[in-house]
Amino acid sequence: MKLTVSFLTVGCKLNQSDTERLKQRFRQAGFEILPFGHVVDVSVVNTCTVTSKADYRSRQALRRATKSTKGLVVATGCYAQIDPDDLARIRGVHLVVGTRSRGNLSRLVQERLKETDSRMNCNARCFDPPISPPPDCFDEAVVSGLDRLTRPFVKIQDGCDNRCAYCIVPLARGPSRSRAPDNVIEEVSQLVRAGYKEIVLTGVCLGAYGGDISFEDDEGEVEESGGGVTRQFDLLNLMAVMEQIEGLQRFRLSSMEPMDLSEGLIKFMAQSSKFCRHLHIPLQSGDDEILKRMNRPYNASQYRHLVIKLKQRIPDIGIGADVIVGFPGESEENFLNTYNLIQELPISYLHIFRFSPRKGTSACQMEDQVDEGVKKARSQALRELDRIKRRTFIMSFIGQRLPVLFENRRDKETGLLTGLTDNYIRVLADGPDELMNKGVMEVELMRPHGRKVIGRVVS
Repeated sequence: MKLTVSFLTVGCKLNQSDTERLKQRFRQAGFEILPFGHVVDVSVVNTCTVTSKADYRSRQALRRATKSTKGLVVATGCYAQIDPDDLARIRGVHLVVGTRSRGNLSRLVQERLKETDSRMNCNARCFDPPISPPPDCFDEAVVSGLDRLTRPFVKIQDGCDNRCAYCIVPLARGPSRSRAPDNVIEEVSQLVRAGYKEIVLTGVCLGAYGGDISFEDDEGEVEESGGGVTRQFDLLNLMAVMEQIEGLQRFRLSSMEPMDLSEGLIKFMAQSSKFCRHLHIPLQSGDDEILKRMNRPYNASQYRHLVIKLKQRIPDIGIGADVIVGFPGESEENFLNTYNLIQELPISYLHIFRFSPRKGTSACQMEDQVDEGVKKARSQALRELDRIKRRTFIMSFIGQRLPVLFENRRDKETGLLTGLTDNYIRVLADGPDELMNKGVMEVELMRPHGRKVIGRVVS
């Protein structure tokens, strides 16, 4: 009889991609995967630690897992890397495995399951304490089986070499490293052959892709940096190959840092027949003083110029932005500069975060921490602005026909088909199940429905 395992992911799209890799390895080890919450032999929670709220959600997920697990409850991911002892203290958690050893998780679980019940109920065993060196290679496992995802996340890059003052990710995931292009294309091609129509390329810092990869020239010789021009395979090269994959209807990027959106990338995006007209570009602050304190490598004027250029070159593009409120030292004037910049620019939606001190980051030690009440008020102001931005963007497309890929599920509220346009508008429409993940369809956008749009399938 097969052992059973369930998974729950907390956090970003990259974590979701990591979880799919874990599922693949557990399948290969002979496990049967069941939905989280079912009674299973092993429950795995892929944790996040980007904010204190993410920490809380990760701990709550582990406590939920203890109620439906006969054998092992396992914590992995970024929180497990940064503070394994904190997770090991949760009653019922048996194994804590950080990002460095996550690729060996199925083996570690099998070894732990062999132990007697009395030993297994002792203190949790931890792997990858915070002082362990980060991984210096890339997990090249190809994911071929996915659980009802319509747009699979294909991880092409991990880690980060930037040192933003607020961010714990470089400590949790290590330095930037890229996945081999052939391996990426192999996975994408397998997913397309399996029937998937859209792919999302994901990573911590997608613009850094290829910076650590050199490739052979036509004669099969690798050029060294000391003997001529070093040849690299970057994100633009990868996207150009994606454009040629037969059967792939469209692809998108999970997020792009503003300084990484080169003229070459923008030109490609504007001309591509498969790239989705959608970019998520973290802003974090629209005030130059705060950006400098954050150690962000751009200013408000540069961000403004980039967004305006993108809108000019790709008129129907949907642009999302991350914003942090209440960073140490943020005055009312600093915040208003951020608010006014967002209000001015053609941004279609926001992801808003209240600053959360992360131990090990420079911002955690900064003076002038902002009162929580002030953070809350500023967050609420931006959420109202976000509502207006979303509504304005949606209304600009009412009456138009846009390409929509319907997902393998129905909208819970209305029971209608649900899918996304290429520029990231959530559309609901009447239709049979046969239209789910059938391919990109033309849909006329009829009227707004909250953050969504009611549409009519045309073809």
